Amino acid sequence: MKYLNQLEYPSIPYPTDISHPGSPLNSGSVKEAGCGLCCLAMAVDRLTDQSVSLKKLVSLSVKHKANLLPGTDMEILGPVVARQFHLEYSTTESVRTAVRCLKRGGCVIANVGGDREGYTGVFAHEGHFILLIASDGDQICVLDPALRPGRYDEPGRRGKVLLDEPFAWCSPELLTKETDNRSPGFYLLQKSASCGRKSSVEALNRGLPQCDSCRAFFIS
Repeated sequence: MKYLNQLEYPSIPYPTDISHPGSPLNSGSVKEAGCGLCCLAMAVDRLTDQSVSLKKLVSLSVKHKANLLPGTDMEILGPVVARQFHLEYSTTESVRTAVRCLKRGGCVIANVGGDREGYTGVFAHEGHFILLIASDGDQICVLDPALRPGRYDEPGRRGKVLLDEPFAWCSPELLTKETDNRSPGFYLLQKSASCGRKSSVEALNRGLPQCDSCRAFFIS
């Protein structure tokens, strides 16, 4: 499947925090504020036979005013993208519900909250979106759109994530903690009856590399 890293897109403008004129994020880019956009684009790629560009998602976010605060308001943009690509959208606070969605072939965008008193955020020091793509019940496979060398080796993070780039694996319990200061904690996207999905046979015929654990096809 496609992996997108927001850090690679400083040239795509993405103005956010628009409700606060003069904020540095008003003139920001996908690099600074595009984690949610990357997650949505990867989810569309995984769940359908279509794709959506980051520029198109920026346009949708601006059009629907999902950019009024720092980053992306997923409760606004998530349903918009789901409708356009015939996906089912819902939210939950429960990691168990998120895991059930993954086991049914869906994707989940986790809304991690970063550092707080007595806790160091593992996937981010501030608010951040990551994409969950698979689970065996004991571990969850994550695509982090801000992955960089040494990201999970910092004090407070070391040993909590197993990295097999671009895939990261962690426990459901960790994601419960990571999201417990955010609401909703998880945004669920699932294929609806009217939406097609990339054929595994087609992907194999194309010779795409595949993750041995989650069986995702990786498109660079």
